[in-house]
Amino acid sequence: MQAKDKFFEKIKILILIFSLFFSYNLYAENIYEKIYSYNNALKNSSADFIQTNSNYLQEGTIFFGNERIKITYNKPQRLTIILSEKKGIYINHDLKESDFFFTKKSFIKVFFKIFHKKNYIKNMKIDISNNQIKISEEIQLENSLFNIQLFYENDPIKLRRLEIISDDETIQMGFFDHNLEGVFDRSFFSMVDPYLN
Repeated sequence: MQAKDKFFEKIKILILIFSLFFSYNLYAENIYEKIYSYNNALKNSSADFIQTNSNYLQEGTIFFGNERIKITYNKPQRLTIILSEKKGIYINHDLKESDFFFTKKSFIKVFFKIFHKKNYIKNMKIDISNNQIKISEEIQLENSLFNIQLFYENDPIKLRRLEIISDDETIQMGFFDHNLEGVFDRSFFSMVDPYLN
């Protein structure tokens, strides 16, 4: 009789552990799905931001397109950066200069994977606490290690902060005044040099 009771007690513990593990996996799966759905809905939206790095403060707006991201800095300099998964353009409006660059071998490619590839998010580390969700990943590029962290407000999901931490510096972008109803035509994300003579 005692052996039978001990056996049933062990079975109950195993069922409890299995139930907790299964429910956590369902919860995590639901969070990943919510983040992916939110990121996917960012297409044709914008948000204002404040960026800090190395005691330097910049303000601007980020625009999310179908395949491109446009970042306009308004203060202290007028700059525009337009990014795709493979290339980008940096435009300094004050100097009327433009530079093209490749993004394929930079941490920028990670953002396109986060925003457009559902299974990529599932491989990222996730932390949930105090109505906040943090997804993060460390990537090695050449001789530098980058820790990329995205912070979302939970319930409802809303992108609030981006942090890129490397050996040399930490870049933080705080997002506010989200506008999810923007409509941008294809030329809005054009990478044609506006100062080409």
